[in-house]
Amino acid sequence: MRAERLAAPTETLEGYGMRQRARSRVARPRTLEEIVAIFEAARAEGVSVGLRGGGNSYGDAALNGDAIVLDTSHMNRILAWDPQSGVITCEPGVTIAQLWRGTLAGGWWPPVVPGTMAVTLGGAAAANVHGKNNWRTGSFGEHILRCELLLPSGERVSCSPDENAHLFYAAIGGYGLLGCFTAITIQMRRIYSGLVNVRQTAHPTLEALLAALDAGSERATHAVAWVDTGARGKARGRGLLKTMGELGPGEDPNPHQSLDPAFQPPSGRLLGVVPVAWVPTLAKPMATPPGIALANWGQWLRGNLPWASRPHRERHVPANFLLNFFPDFKRIYCPGGLIQQQSFVPREQAPAVFRALLTRSQLAGLQPALAVLKRHRPSPFLLNYLPNGYSLALDYAMPRGREAATLKLMGELNALVAASGGTFFLAKDSTLTPEDYLLASDPAALAQFAQLKRQYDPDELLQTNLYRRVLRPAFQLATSVAQ
Repeated sequence: MRAERLAAPTETLEGYGMRQRARSRVARPRTLEEIVAIFEAARAEGVSVGLRGGGNSYGDAALNGDAIVLDTSHMNRILAWDPQSGVITCEPGVTIAQLWRGTLAGGWWPPVVPGTMAVTLGGAAAANVHGKNNWRTGSFGEHILRCELLLPSGERVSCSPDENAHLFYAAIGGYGLLGCFTAITIQMRRIYSGLVNVRQTAHPTLEALLAALDAGSERATHAVAWVDTGARGKARGRGLLKTMGELGPGEDPNPHQSLDPAFQPPSGRLLGVVPVAWVPTLAKPMATPPGIALANWGQWLRGNLPWASRPHRERHVPANFLLNFFPDFKRIYCPGGLIQQQSFVPREQAPAVFRALLTRSQLAGLQPALAVLKRHRPSPFLLNYLPNGYSLALDYAMPRGREAATLKLMGELNALVAASGGTFFLAKDSTLTPEDYLLASDPAALAQFAQLKRQYDPDELLQTNLYRRVLRPAFQLATSVAQ
């Protein structure tokens, strides 16, 4: 195998947004030794290797066209679990779903979860994902106690904040460009119920919504806001804030029931009637311009009903991952797919920037199908994208015939955010230029990462389409600036 061409099937892979696709030879190792062999075979062939977990990056972060993709999803064993301390060690292909299913009954929950539980731990670490509790708990990487990294040379390196810290803080959030995670140890969070206290409130302006998000964050453990993308004038940016609070000891009269993993998933029917498998088909009109406008208007009205703000309890899993229970929900955006433009903006600039993003979208006739607002704090990792501020994620359907207009708008929005001191989450990106990424980043951090790349991967064995499109040219620009 080491002297011959790697025997791996050629497949067409796509990003979560269903727009970026690439033909690659896909290898799915099950052991560390197989990864080493794949690295050696690729080096002998002179081709690059891109790392892929659950394939949930919206754009091209997990694609490597005309080369090799190393899919770690079959390396999905829990290697060690201590139900007393909540410390767990897993292979990189373990998903967030596997994680909570294996620990919930003992009263442990992942400390940070993204919007989908299909994300692998290797992918969560490589992107340093955040959750709805980011301002309080930090990013995913802040809860990794240690990790094992397989370098392109085949060397295995143990990393932690105290051991090989330079690699620890660069590989987490480094998009698989320095090495492949082979084991990740995480400190889980103690919970006392499988239920959360939930409340939704309506706020008529962007300023009121941001103020409510700040106020709610003082009491809640999680907070996220839906923004009405169709509102105009003074109402532009209005939205619905959802706050969640985990129950304390003794608040749940029957914690053994609510902590049972079998209790968590919702029923297979929407409103108890419609099979969830039908939802993507039935909801397809919602991805058209009239459907988007109607859906946003209806959501705002629903959120203002007299009983809409009544506090209630929800199960942990539906509260965090509701769309996971609608099979292939993203298919409502077919055939054109979707683009997400997610902007992270310091708190002082956020109101003006977010209002400008919504205004420009409306003026272009491209109303986002969905807008989600969250609060953040910075992370300690080298390629940090998290500010002391907020993020606004805007989902744009890509109907046929509007591709050029949508891409033009994305360029304008990205440039606006970068010029305003904002940053970008590369796992969601598919349109960013190297120049805007450099403007939105710390050039010294980019130059430092580039130096580590030269040190540990001088032949650039590890590459992705994202690396070639944005990161490598941005590293080159940052290095020239630093010199």
